[in-house]
Amino acid sequence: MNLLVTFVIAIVVALFGLAWIAVIIDKMTSPFVSLVVFFPLLFATIWLTWRLSVKFTEPKTTPHA
Repeated sequence: MNLLVTFVIAIVVALFGLAWIAVIIDKMTSPFVSLVVFFPLLFATIWLTWRLSVKFTEPKTTPHA
């Protein structure tokens, strides 16, 4: 459950950042360029947030003596 909550929080925060990046690029250039930038960043963000969520929520192991 912690993994899912961590992932959802991270992806929501990241999507707000991506949306702002897309809006800024849209204002500077064209909507097409904004989409070309947004979609690869979206897929990279989903992959990265999943990897980080798994890493942050993995159980801590203690060495057996």
